[in-house]
Amino acid sequence: MSTATDSASAPAGAEGQHPGATLRRAREAAGWSQRELASRAGVHQPQVARAESGQDVQLSLLARLAAPLGLAPGLLAVAPPPGSSPASAAAALHDTVADSFESWRQAWPSVNPEAFAVQTRLLRAGRHAEAAIEHSAKGHGITSGDLVVLGTLRRINASFEATPTELKGLLWISLPGLKKRLDRLHERGLVSRRENPRDARGLIVALTPRGKNIVDTLVRSSAEPLWLTLLETPPADLAQLSGLLRSLLARVEVRLGGQGKPL
Repeated sequence: MSTATDSASAPAGAEGQHPGATLRRAREAAGWSQRELASRAGVHQPQVARAESGQDVQLSLLARLAAPLGLAPGLLAVAPPPGSSPASAAAALHDTVADSFESWRQAWPSVNPEAFAVQTRLLRAGRHAEAAIEHSAKGHGITSGDLVVLGTLRRINASFEATPTELKGLLWISLPGLKKRLDRLHERGLVSRRENPRDARGLIVALTPRGKNIVDTLVRSSAEPLWLTLLETPPADLAQLSGLLRSLLARVEVRLGGQGKPL
C-alpha cells in the first residue's frame, strides 16, 4: 500500500505525463512562478523545480505543492486540458476522499460513511482557508490574526472604528492579546488610535486608509485558490452550501453550549 512517505516515480498519465507536468501546468495557469508556489507551499524553489521536472520526489512534497493549487496528490496523474474551465477540470478530477468509503464501511458498518467524508472535506477546506489567510497576511508583513482585526474594522460600521472592548467581543480574544495585535498594526500605520470622548481612560481604534486598502485589495484581487473557487461558484450553489454549513455549525455549537466564535 502506498503511503505519504513512498517515493513517487512519476507514472505516466493518460497523456503520458508525470505528476510534475500537472503541477507545472496548474502553477502556470495560476500565474505563479516557481518561487511563488514554493512560498505558498512552505518549501524551497529547487524542490518545486525537481517535482516539475519529473524527478523522484516524496508524495508528502507533492501534497504540499498540490494544496495551494487546489489539487490533491491523487489528482496529479493527468493534467487538465488547456483552456478548460476550473469547474470542468474539477469535475474530471479523481475524488480521493471517495476512495476511503469502503474502508470506512468495513471498519464501522453502523456509521454512515458520508459523515467521515464530510468531516474530511471540512478539514481539508479549513486548511486551505487558513493557509490562504496566513499567506495573504504574510505578503503585507502582518499575521493572520492581525488581518482578521483589519477585516473586522473594515466591516464593523461606516467609520471603520471601534473600542478595544467592542473588538474583543467580536473576536473572542483577551484584551492583552488584542493590544499586542493593535500595537503591531499601529506601528505599521494600518490603524490609528485616539482618546474616546465618552471614556477618558479608553481609546477608539480606527482603520487607516492604508489598512482599508489592504483588506479591500485582498477581497477584490486575491489569487488564493479557495477564494477564487468560491467567487466562481454559481450563486444558488453557494447559497445552498452556506445554508448547510450554517445549519451544521449551529447544531455543533448547541452541543458546545452555544459557544460560537465570530470572525
